[in-house]
Amino acid sequence: MDSVPGSAAYLEHTAHIDGVLDSLQSQGETARSQVERLLDGHSATELRRLVPLSYRRQVGAFFTPSNLKAKVSNVLRAIPAESYLDPTCGAGDLLLAATEAMPLGATVSETLADWGEKLHGWDLHEEFIQTARRRIILSALKRHSDISGQFDASVNLLKHLNNIKQADARTREPVSVDAVVLNPPFTRAPAARSCNWAQGKTSNAAIFFLDSLRHVKLGGHIIAILPDSLRSGSNFSKWRTTVECHTDVIHIERLGVFDEHTDIDVFLLVAKARENGPSRYFVPWWSKPPEGRTIGDLFEVRVGTVVDNRDPHEGEKRPFLVARDLPASGRAEIPSRQRFFGGRLFEPPFVAIRRTSRPTEGSASRAAGVLVTGDEAVAVDNHLLVAKPFKGGVRACNALVKLLADPSTNELLDDRISCRHLTVSAVKQIPWSERAS
Repeated sequence: MDSVPGSAAYLEHTAHIDGVLDSLQSQGETARSQVERLLDGHSATELRRLVPLSYRRQVGAFFTPSNLKAKVSNVLRAIPAESYLDPTCGAGDLLLAATEAMPLGATVSETLADWGEKLHGWDLHEEFIQTARRRIILSALKRHSDISGQFDASVNLLKHLNNIKQADARTREPVSVDAVVLNPPFTRAPAARSCNWAQGKTSNAAIFFLDSLRHVKLGGHIIAILPDSLRSGSNFSKWRTTVECHTDVIHIERLGVFDEHTDIDVFLLVAKARENGPSRYFVPWWSKPPEGRTIGDLFEVRVGTVVDNRDPHEGEKRPFLVARDLPASGRAEIPSRQRFFGGRLFEPPFVAIRRTSRPTEGSASRAAGVLVTGDEAVAVDNHLLVAKPFKGGVRACNALVKLLADPSTNELLDDRISCRHLTVSAVKQIPWSERAS
């Protein structure tokens, strides 16, 4: 198969690894430092240097950083597994994590012959596959303490790694492995007509995860780094139910931002493949809040009803509340901005909450609220949430503003949702503190 356009420049990095392999016997400690670098993040650095960001975003080519690879490696050491598959292996970082848990043969060649039978990796990009295979050779050399080059350089070590190949995981026949390791593309793709958890375009990572289950033996494991929206987003509740129908979810861990170059929050999902049906385990996707009343018991919480760039300017002219006109906190009167609108309005007092949010940085509140007062109904932009008290008026609203500013609310929301937009359900589930009353 021909190279996929946009990634061909990565062959420069593959050629560099070949040069390192050819020079191992003469470089001693210099070679050791080069090997360490090639196994620990340098391939991702070269991806950013050689392949345009626009193309990397288009195909979802973002290699697993060292700290996340270490998380996967720790899981693999703790589970019983002999065979492994990464269906979107890129330059092989998660396959390298697997090699750290695999036994060694008497020689480098014997080790690679054994690994080659048990390691499977696919990627659309031949350039990445060539790099992955060479890095696995480097991993074997490192584990044999043979970086100084005491192996037979005349032996073609690549011949042992033919199960790591250019291929489209979506069309491959099932293989049967003990463990799938997965860092899938975070792009969007059309859901299949038969999909029962999404329609139209959805998360490619969600699709890849469920498709990858067909390669795992019953009782085997899938270990995946996934966008946190799958863990916490309300749009993926049916996906989570589907995962629980096919697997026992045994570990969920928030990992924060993928890396310093990729502003997407991710989490680690470890699940055991089983026959379909009710799960024997219950590992919550987020921490269960304490018992008692919640914001949803005391307030109607809704998304603002104006989609400004889409809704027609029809109906009566109304005060129009948008996020950029609000103070950072405190209190606001009826907005001076106006708009023609014929849909749902909101009668003050209510609390306006900016939807755009992200896990806590510094002292900022993720759900900072502003009390809106006045005697005229207001149209509210859909970048805001509106919390309207069932009773208690301004007093209840002030209590809510105080609660939203509390550091404990930040901690709860960081665990509950790392998506860039707060959801109605996430806000409604915040425990109500009597101290706020």
